[in-house]
Amino acid sequence: MENASLCKRWLALAVCAFCCWAMVFVVLPAVNRTFPAMDRLGRVAEENNIRVGMFFYTDVEVTAAANLNMASTIRFMPHGGGGRDRN
Repeated sequence: MENASLCKRWLALAVCAFCCWAMVFVVLPAVNRTFPAMDRLGRVAEENNIRVGMFFYTDVEVTAAANLNMASTIRFMPHGGGGRDRN
């Protein structure tokens, strides 16, 4: 884009800004309205004061607790009771 004219570069910036605006204010709210589980997830995050943007960091206490719970769930997952006789 170095060889593009100044007008084309400004136009590309405006198109990019419009696409970002449309994603944030049109597409994502439509997804939220379409899937009720997304709305419930947002309400639970707000009610429990969960800062969802911080889950990208591994040194956050909530993330460590979630990681431990997930590992424990996978490790101690029930496998059914087919090995015992029930009388």
